[in-house]
Amino acid sequence: MNDFFLTGEQLNPPPLRFNPSSLQSRHQNARQGLKIYGPYDAQRLNKETIRFTLIYPASLQIEHQTLITGLTDGVGAFSGFKSLFRIPLELVSARRINNEEPVEIEQTMRDALQNDRPDLVITVMTAKNPELYAKVKSFLLGNGVPSQVITAEHLRNHQMLPWTLENISLQIYAKIGGTPWTVVSPSQRNELVIGVSRAMDKKRKLVVGFITFFTHDGDYQYLYSLAPRPVEWDRLDEYRVAMSDLIYNAYREYERKVNKPSTVIVHVCKRPGRFREVDAVQKAIEKIGDGIQYALLHLNDDTNYRLFDTTHPTYVPQSGIKVNVNDYTSLLFLDGRVPDQSGREMRRKRGVPRVLEVNMDRRSTLPLNEFPRLVSQVFAFSRINWRGFNAQTLPATLNYSYLVAHLVSEIGADNWNHIASAGNLRDKAWFL
Repeated sequence: MNDFFLTGEQLNPPPLRFNPSSLQSRHQNARQGLKIYGPYDAQRLNKETIRFTLIYPASLQIEHQTLITGLTDGVGAFSGFKSLFRIPLELVSARRINNEEPVEIEQTMRDALQNDRPDLVITVMTAKNPELYAKVKSFLLGNGVPSQVITAEHLRNHQMLPWTLENISLQIYAKIGGTPWTVVSPSQRNELVIGVSRAMDKKRKLVVGFITFFTHDGDYQYLYSLAPRPVEWDRLDEYRVAMSDLIYNAYREYERKVNKPSTVIVHVCKRPGRFREVDAVQKAIEKIGDGIQYALLHLNDDTNYRLFDTTHPTYVPQSGIKVNVNDYTSLLFLDGRVPDQSGREMRRKRGVPRVLEVNMDRRSTLPLNEFPRLVSQVFAFSRINWRGFNAQTLPATLNYSYLVAHLVSEIGADNWNHIASAGNLRDKAWFL
């Protein structure tokens, strides 16, 4: 066997940005940055308060009070929602139910939407209940209202309660349309980043295609989705045509409401297979025209490549290691060793971390010398994760793809049509 050598480099994580008008409002740590500067869009959220309705079983009187007190006044190291996000979290009503039955839950949610008009509904459950979870999510999202579901065990773990409430608060702020932070980007170009992916139901008979829009610095803009379509291998051309139309129409809406980008970067977040979303993307961009340059990047976290650091006892490389396989392919190590508070490098999880393979499709019209910058942008997008302060390290385009796919599986693709048509949810990260 002949030896061969690959070149690589250590990418430094970009600082996080907490004010669109000031480059000085930055910090490497999301939690500390929020405490110092507040959220990125604090001055443009256009809300004086965030109104929520709480639904809880009668048997969880203590847990429901723990949640309310913790979110408003704080507990332990968590100083409360308002302290972190600079906006009050107002409880409109706490609605008690006698039994966790779908019929009673739906009627309670219906009354809440009609009388409370909340920005978000929080539901506390005694334990994980997939059927009830699907019912709550499907009904509320179908009515254009984001939701948060919490099980009682998380509210009873007093040792972890401050961090649980902190993560819940982060999700709440993002779900109602807020932007907690973005990344400091060295690029000044007006660039649009689009994530393209799909999900299938549990029986693999229905497919849902969806796209997410981000600015070049990771500011989430919109999610657009197709109505579920049957998976019939001789009719997938219809799926690709529908996906192409979705991308084209979504782009035109973005252009009309925000601005016209100079370049478009597309992250394709699934293996192409028979669905071939790349074909849909290319046709959409060709239809857009206007001489817009674009790059198609395949993001694959199921690659056969593995990376090890033989100089460290754990063999786990540092986070941010980038290895160049060839001119069109790079490997990124996102979930590696990072320094803790004492400066010692460690990884929070056990097991072998995944490697992200990034490939630039040769149909891209953006020059190949831009590829290193685009790989760095993928790495930067791994810092845009509003699901939790220590959430999984994945680029936002890929991570959001998985979260939406999980919801499709939980709710059922046949319930997706009315959710996809709820246009007032498009600019909210309701899937977190």
